[in-house]
Amino acid sequence: MFRCMLPRLRPQRVACFANKRVLSSKLFLNNRHLETGSNASSNAEDMSLLLRFAMAAGAATCLNNCLDDLRHSTQLEASQSLEKALEENDETTAVVNWSGTHSIEVPNKHYYEPQTVQELEQIIAKCHEEGQVVRPVGSALSPNAISFQERGMVSMANLDRILKIDKESMTVTVEAGARVSQVIDALREHDLTLPNLASIAEQQMGGFTQIGAHGTGAAIAPVDHYVTRLKLVTPARGTVELSEKDGEIFHLAKVGLGCLGVVSEVTMKVVPAHNLLEHTFVITRSEAKEKLRVLLKTHKHIRYMWIPYQDAVVVVTNDEEDENSTRLVEISKQNKDGVDAFKPLRDLLLELSKDEKEPLTEDDLIGKGFGELRDSLLSFHPLRGNHVKTVNQAEAEFWKLNQGYQIRPSDELLQFDCGGQQWVFEVCFPTGTYDDNAGHDMQFMETLLDKIESGMIPAHAPIEQRWSAGSASLMSPAHGPDEGLHCWVGIILYLPTDDELEREQITNTFKGQYCDLAREVGSPFGAVSHWGKLEMPTTGEHFLKLRQMLSSRYPLEKFNAARLYYDPKNILGNDLLNTVLGNPK
Repeated sequence: MFRCMLPRLRPQRVACFANKRVLSSKLFLNNRHLETGSNASSNAEDMSLLLRFAMAAGAATCLNNCLDDLRHSTQLEASQSLEKALEENDETTAVVNWSGTHSIEVPNKHYYEPQTVQELEQIIAKCHEEGQVVRPVGSALSPNAISFQERGMVSMANLDRILKIDKESMTVTVEAGARVSQVIDALREHDLTLPNLASIAEQQMGGFTQIGAHGTGAAIAPVDHYVTRLKLVTPARGTVELSEKDGEIFHLAKVGLGCLGVVSEVTMKVVPAHNLLEHTFVITRSEAKEKLRVLLKTHKHIRYMWIPYQDAVVVVTNDEEDENSTRLVEISKQNKDGVDAFKPLRDLLLELSKDEKEPLTEDDLIGKGFGELRDSLLSFHPLRGNHVKTVNQAEAEFWKLNQGYQIRPSDELLQFDCGGQQWVFEVCFPTGTYDDNAGHDMQFMETLLDKIESGMIPAHAPIEQRWSAGSASLMSPAHGPDEGLHCWVGIILYLPTDDELEREQITNTFKGQYCDLAREVGSPFGAVSHWGKLEMPTTGEHFLKLRQMLSSRYPLEKFNAARLYYDPKNILGNDLLNTVLGNPK
C-alpha cells in the first residue's frame, strides 16, 4: 500500500493497477479483522450495520459470528471486484493523512477535484441522484482521517480564493479550500489576523472550522465560535446559506463534520494583527497546580506540557507585546548566550549508539533539530517504559536550558511544529468557569500521570494541556456559555521508525492501553474526544461507552435529523461517523 511520509496538501494521484495489488480495509474488533475488497460496497454496508448492531447489544459472540458469516461472501466479492478491475485497468487516487497513520485509495471516477463552486454543486447533485458516496476532504491533516471515504471523495483544494476582507465588519470571507496560512497572509496586508489558531497552518478553512479546531486561552473560544456565515452545498437542498439569524441549525452546522453539506464558503471574524511576547519556562508539578488559576487569568494564551516520569512542567504563555517586552527578550538572549540546549539530547543519543555496529559521531548530529533528535532517541526502544523515562529526562533538561522570551507575530507563535509522525488522542471536558475553575483539569492530570507512572506506560512527551472558553457551536467539544472554562489534554506516541511491525506494535499500544487509560481517567469529567482525533471503537464495550458519552454531551438526535434533511441518502458520511453518531434519522 502506498504511504507518504510527508504532509500532503493535495492528495497525490498514483497509478495503481489491480493486477499488482488488491485494495483493502481492515476493521479491528476484539483482536480479529476482516479484509474486504475496496469495491465490495454492499457487503461493507451490511457488515457495518451488523457490527454496530452486535456491539450495541453488547454481544461479543454475535459479533464474532457476524464476522465469520461475512468472511466467505466478502472474499468472493473481493475476487469478483479484482476481476472487474483487471478488465478496466482502473487507476486510483492515494490519500494519506499527515501523520501517516491512515491511507486509502479511491477510484478516480469517484475522486473529484472541482475547479469552481458551480462544478462542486453539479458533482454533489449528481452523486445525490445516483446515491454515490462523496466525502469532502481538505488537507487530510486530521490524525484520525475523519474526511476519508474509500468509496468516493471530493477535494476542496482548488476552491481556495480569498473573497472579501471587510475591515468595517471585521470579517473575512473565503472559499473553504483556502489554507489557514493563505488567509493569514492575505489578512496581514490589512493589519488583521484570525482570532484563534490551531498548531498547523496548512489546514483548509473548511476543515479548520468543521471539526472544531482550537488554540489555547481561557477567554478564547475554539475557532468555530468565530464563524458568522456558512455556505453549504447540500445533497438534497442545494446550496444553502446559514448565519446567526438561522438559529439552531447554524450552530449545528458550524461544527458539522462535513455531514450536513460540503462547506463551500466561510465568513469569520478577524482581529487587529499583533505581536506576541512568548515566555517559555519550567516549573514543578506542585507549582503548576498552585499557580494555574493565576496563570490562566494573567495570560492571553497558555499551555502546559507535562513530561511523564519527570517533575517538570513546561509552561508556554503568550501575551500582546508591551513596552517591557523588548527588554525581557534582550535579557533572555544574554542569559542563553553560549548555552547549548540540545546537548542533553545529543549526549544521550551518542551514549545509546555506542553499542551499535556504526556508532553515531558528533558530526552525524550537526544540524539535527529537536524533533529529529527526540525521534532518534525514542527509536531505540519506543515501547519500553524505562527507556522512555530516560528520553523524557533528557527532554526535560532541554527545556530547562531553553527557557526564555521571544517576540513574533501572533500567527507565527500560536502555530508550532508538532513533531514527527505520531498517534495522538485528545479529550476535552468542562472544568468550571473562567472565574471559578472547578479543578477538574488538575484532577485529570494528577490521576493520568499517577496511572502512567505506576503502570510504566511508555508515555512519550509531552502530554499537552490547553484551555478554551465555551463555544456556541452545538457539536463543539467545548460547547457552553462564553464564560465556561474547558480543558483539552492530548496524549501522544511517536512513530520514529519505518519498520511496519514496530509501527503496528506502537499503534496497538496507543489505541489499546494508552487511549483506554485516557478515556477511563476522563470519564468522570465528561471528557469527549476532539473530532479530528476520535478513532473507531475497538470493542463492543468501548462502543457503548462512547455512544453514551456522546449522547450526554451532544444533541445527536437533532444533528442526525439535520443530516436526514440535508443528506437523506447519507452520501457525505463514512464508517467512523456512521458508527459513532448513528445513521441519519
